[in-house]
Amino acid sequence: MFERFPNRWTPVLSLNELTSNPLATELAGERIVLFQDNEQQWHALIDRCPHRGAALSLGQVTEEGHLRCRYHGWRYDGTGQCMSVPLNDLKDTALAKIRATVVPTKIIGGALWVYTTTEPLTDTPPDPILPDSLDGDPDMFIAHHQEWQAHWTRAQENFLDFAHPPYTHEQTIGTYLYDFAETGGIVRVETESTEFGMTMKSFRDASDSYFRLDWYRPNLSILNFGTSTKNWMHVFCIPINEKNTRVMTVRRSSTSRHVEGFERHTTDTDHPILDEDRIVVESQSGDVLSNPQEISVASDGPPSAAAATTKVRSHRRSSRIRPTCAGLVQGAAKLAPFPV
Repeated sequence: MFERFPNRWTPVLSLNELTSNPLATELAGERIVLFQDNEQQWHALIDRCPHRGAALSLGQVTEEGHLRCRYHGWRYDGTGQCMSVPLNDLKDTALAKIRATVVPTKIIGGALWVYTTTEPLTDTPPDPILPDSLDGDPDMFIAHHQEWQAHWTRAQENFLDFAHPPYTHEQTIGTYLYDFAETGGIVRVETESTEFGMTMKSFRDASDSYFRLDWYRPNLSILNFGTSTKNWMHVFCIPINEKNTRVMTVRRSSTSRHVEGFERHTTDTDHPILDEDRIVVESQSGDVLSNPQEISVASDGPPSAAAATTKVRSHRRSSRIRPTCAGLVQGAAKLAPFPV
């Protein structure tokens, strides 16, 4: 399970997208089923009944809050434990041995998160390292997503890239940078490794002012549009499979009362920016390691530095200033793109 995106917490869907019960979705090439029990708790299982391999998402949730398989009626609770096998008189000891594969869940920042365990867990997985900006009442967060026809590492690289806004976003957030870039401006980028990943600052020429970006490995970028957390855009690049990515943006409102107005604002600003990125990223093929002829330069520093901290060697050539790494993965054997 999840061999190419292993042992990571990641959002899978925002809470406002959990519109049916049960609900099938796909993450890193693995189909999972989400369901809510009678205590309003959300759970996730691998979407496969251990009896004959039928999709559990075809079933229904019973009054007891168990997920019932549509094929033979076997019932599972949120831990994956089989609770009933109709038409059979199984002893408790036999029933206890039947389990669907559970995927741990959390609700964080207005979204349902799952832990991509590669083996059935015997212990609680470690908590994710997250910014304080994702703490708080789930109703304070506004989440939006698009599905891109691109590998998740291509999307993630885009959100670590300081050099594309003057051109990709010339008509929106990059307007003020276009003239700077076209008149010989030079960008200086500083990176600092952290417990969670990387902090990056982009300076224009000799200026002391900068734009800050935080990367939380493996798939969260925080664009600091101002000092207040309500001005930060959290961008998650969530692998659906090797050719498709769910790009989710999460913004935090100051209070739950202001969410509706804030959502209108973010719709008007965030969605057009994502559309501009999507057009370009979808034109790229493969993952970030797939083309050894791609060239990197100094302004590609942030994604290069991110990869360097994760000890992934690049196939890309560097044309000036320093050699670079490409990829946003933690060891090819541990967190490899689809495919390496």
